[in-house]
Amino acid sequence: MPKSKQNPKQHDMTLREFLDWMRQRRQRRRLYTKDSSDIAAGKQRFGALLFFVLMTVVMTVCMSQTMLHYSPNAAVTPYTEAEKPLTPTGNPALSIDEVRCSVSVQIGTGQAISWNTTAMTVAEVLNDIGYAYSPDDIITPALDTVVDENTQISVTVVTYEESEEIVSVPYGTVYEDVRTIPRGTTARVSYGKNGIAKQLQRRRYENGELVMTDVLDSETVEEPIDEVLRRGVGGVVSGKSGTFEYSYYIDVTATAYGGYDEPRYTYTGTLAKEGVIAVDPTVIPLGTKVYVKGDYGDYGYCSADDIGGGIKGYHIDIFMECSIAEMMQFGIRNMRVYIID
Repeated sequence: MPKSKQNPKQHDMTLREFLDWMRQRRQRRRLYTKDSSDIAAGKQRFGALLFFVLMTVVMTVCMSQTMLHYSPNAAVTPYTEAEKPLTPTGNPALSIDEVRCSVSVQIGTGQAISWNTTAMTVAEVLNDIGYAYSPDDIITPALDTVVDENTQISVTVVTYEESEEIVSVPYGTVYEDVRTIPRGTTARVSYGKNGIAKQLQRRRYENGELVMTDVLDSETVEEPIDEVLRRGVGGVVSGKSGTFEYSYYIDVTATAYGGYDEPRYTYTGTLAKEGVIAVDPTVIPLGTKVYVKGDYGDYGYCSADDIGGGIKGYHIDIFMECSIAEMMQFGIRNMRVYIID
């Protein structure tokens, strides 16, 4: 057996053998200490790595759940039935001694529930149930209201949606006041045409229902064309017979008739006399009261009671109690007939 493996106390050894034995012993202790330190350091590194992995998994799960419910760029919407952290029995994490009060909470169109809470205000209750309300939400009562057993919290969820739309721009109507058509009636001069515009619209929804649409920006692509209408406004005519309001007037050519030796009657059965005119009934209805006036004279207030074979269109025949020569002298004249209201 080698001398290095023998106990120095069991036999006599020289000084050199003793020193060799001491050196070998120190080397064995140094190797043992290094191996122990390496094992301990390896265990620490493994423990730290395992802790880091576990924490990473936990944080990833928590962040995934948070992003599932609340996206920072999306409009806040009510919980679905599967996502609601609310239960009809309130907060089960609280004991009876911890509950301060039980409040009613309704978010959006969801069912109202009773929630046991230690919160003091409406804002704290909503935070307690995990609802991240938007500044646009309509919350009743106010967020700083102190809650009690009778508090009913209602949240109207407000969201917005923006889009670019091509819309029709309605045309307008331009009126020209005239006295050549019956008062209160209109006659079209030209048709209108709608224009086209490109709009940036923002729609406001409350609990999912559209309540308002705002136009944030508008650019006209095609200008609308106005419709033009003539509008009858009537007027007032004055002359030898007095002052009369009229609905409209028409310009006509006028001739004269009369000079009978014995009484004559009109088409409507009235006596032919001054103040009677013959007309085309399709232009001036029989029985219409008119005022006849022109550059050649003022014939005053008349009644359209007669017709004539040669009276067509915008032509009237004025009855005159005069001679044939005087009627011939009258000839054909331009006159204006005012249709009395």
